[in-house]
Amino acid sequence: MIKGEKIRFDIHNILFLIYKFNNTLENTSIKKIVDKHKKEDVSFIFNVTLNSMRLHLHSLKILKIYIKKKLRDHEKILLISAITQIVFLNFKEYAVINCSVEISKKLKLYPALINASLKAIAKNKKKLKDIKINYQDLPEWFRKSTTSLTTNEKKQFVENFYKEPDVHIVFKNKEKLNKFEEDIVRTSSTSGFLINKKEIESKKSFLKGDWWVQDFSSFFPINNIIFKNQNLKFLDACAAPGGKAFQLLSKNLEVTLNDKSKRRIQVLKSNLNRLKFNPTILNRDFINFDKNEKFDFIIIDAPCSAIGTIRKNPEIFFKNKMPDFDGLNSLQQNMLENAAHLLNVGGNILYMTCSFIKNETFDQINKFLRNNNNFLIDNFTLTEESHKFSKLVKNNLMITIPDKILNNNIDGYFAANLKKIK
Repeated sequence: MIKGEKIRFDIHNILFLIYKFNNTLENTSIKKIVDKHKKEDVSFIFNVTLNSMRLHLHSLKILKIYIKKKLRDHEKILLISAITQIVFLNFKEYAVINCSVEISKKLKLYPALINASLKAIAKNKKKLKDIKINYQDLPEWFRKSTTSLTTNEKKQFVENFYKEPDVHIVFKNKEKLNKFEEDIVRTSSTSGFLINKKEIESKKSFLKGDWWVQDFSSFFPINNIIFKNQNLKFLDACAAPGGKAFQLLSKNLEVTLNDKSKRRIQVLKSNLNRLKFNPTILNRDFINFDKNEKFDFIIIDAPCSAIGTIRKNPEIFFKNKMPDFDGLNSLQQNMLENAAHLLNVGGNILYMTCSFIKNETFDQINKFLRNNNNFLIDNFTLTEESHKFSKLVKNNLMITIPDKILNNNIDGYFAANLKKIK
């Protein structure tokens, strides 16, 4: 086996599991593949895997130039990974081509096709690196789901969705941010973008529990809600990994954290231990909460297509299966209705999704308000430091597609603050 072949074969197998069987990088079968490798190899695996998925539409466009016949799944995935390494990551082309040819033999493909195609692509890699995709190159299900986007929004999405995410962090308080050991692009008095994104978990202030990683779009809604009463009972219905709950806990508010997933609960507990927070943690299905339990503020970061986080989750476009919108929409609606029963009069539901697709956002809120005339849309009260981001709030609803602020990437997100008036 030539050098680099085994690790690239494992990358191919990971990509195939995601494409063909709709797995995620957190899936047990993929974790088993990754865990066999040394730390430095794991970094290589994720670099190639994530970028192969982020840039697979670009790679497919390149393939159409050089190969006219219909490719089998293994051929397509092997070539996508190789093109990503040669054209976009600028790896040594002979190593990538040789490994790809050897892998094709093991998969009983056509080594001559793989070899000839990649050599032709490598000759033109500088020119091919600038290849552009347009809105029509995106998956059909996405185009059908986003007809409400403006021409500029579609253009903005195409220009941004495949780029690597930036790292936004949130501090427990102003003092912790002011003592931070590195430079930061501030987004508020308690948050900002990391300039040095390397080895996040080894930074001293991280180990001390001074801050956590949370995308700006997820952070923004709660940062712009004023809680005048410190004695409210809060529930974060889908809490893991915990960012929104941590925002409340850092204000010394009483928060109950719930998550249906036992695996995600373990991640949540690990984060809480590092941050030295000790709230009540529940592991229940929110839909089956006891109706006698009452809260004053309920956060629903509902399961959704996650299309707003596509930079972090590029498998959304890479999979050969679209999101289950019918199932997701039904679950979102049921969670909203259940929250309405659990909420005290005068309380609020903060409904959030890491999506900007209409049927997961505006449609859900409009349907909920039609069915519950005892609710209205409450204001987000922009802090003085948040006014420069006022474009994110339209008609008292927060909505953004993957975008940039302060020259840093943020996720697409939606948030509605719903008040129970009677």
